[in-house]
Amino acid sequence: PSWLSGLFILIVAPLFFIGGPDVFSSHLLKTLWNFGHIIFFAILMLLIQSFKPIVGWRQWLWVTLVAVVIGLVIECIQHFVGRNFSLNDVLHNLLGVWLGLFWGQKPTRLIWILRLVCLLLIAPALWLVIDSALAHLTLRNQFPQLNSFESRYEVQQLQANNAQVKIHQTKLLHTHGTHAAHVILATRPYSGVSLVGNYGDWSDYAALVMDLYNPDSEPLELVVRISDCQHDRGDNKYNDRFNRRIILMQGWNQLRIDLEEVRAAPRGRAMQMDAIGNVTIFAAQLSEPRVFYWDNIKLQ
Repeated sequence: PSWLSGLFILIVAPLFFIGGPDVFSSHLLKTLWNFGHIIFFAILMLLIQSFKPIVGWRQWLWVTLVAVVIGLVIECIQHFVGRNFSLNDVLHNLLGVWLGLFWGQKPTRLIWILRLVCLLLIAPALWLVIDSALAHLTLRNQFPQLNSFESRYEVQQLQANNAQVKIHQTKLLHTHGTHAAHVILATRPYSGVSLVGNYGDWSDYAALVMDLYNPDSEPLELVVRISDCQHDRGDNKYNDRFNRRIILMQGWNQLRIDLEEVRAAPRGRAMQMDAIGNVTIFAAQLSEPRVFYWDNIKLQ
């Protein structure tokens, strides 16, 4: 109904300028938010055509040009309200306009062809949403196993900072499944890897356990950092998260971290154990590149 479409437009339109995911939001939320551009403009076009159908290629061309201009204006305004300019969003706006434009027409052979073309054009964006949802469900279902780098979805959770990461399938260098993460640390001031995303509540567990392999005879000094959403979206202060310096000897090292220490780590507050969103291992100011393997990260 037109009144429901209009209500949807009124409620959703402010979200172009307020709210939305940030760098620490889940990949699923980000892809859903991006796909929302398509849904918004498709419903907007259906609403407009419920009052006045837009027929003929000249009118379609004008609608296309107006959609691009509106999309660019929105992105320019967003740049001044703390959001990033994105041509990808402009494209999604246009795809939504075309979707609503042609699905709001009386069906003819040409209109059906254009409808199918629109569906094909939005298919990649839709697949990103589906793939992100599958990844989210996979990581939630395997909790409290945080990661063992066995699936593509687990690998996607890994983010590198001044480091190179390779996923190895080997019978020698893993302790769970058949794969382990091979991390090459650089000589930058800080170089490491992170598991990003909140896929379960840590409150009912006693320890975080992980396996780390140092292939060199020389010990490797690393830092383990654990933080919650409040820290990540805050001032990123050192004393507002858990930090522990560790030494990896040659061969496999099993690291066990008491979660009560993690809970009490932030100064002046308790860690949000139901919102842990970042587990990072990094090195500081290495004199030469170093390597370690990471596997079997879980809660006990």
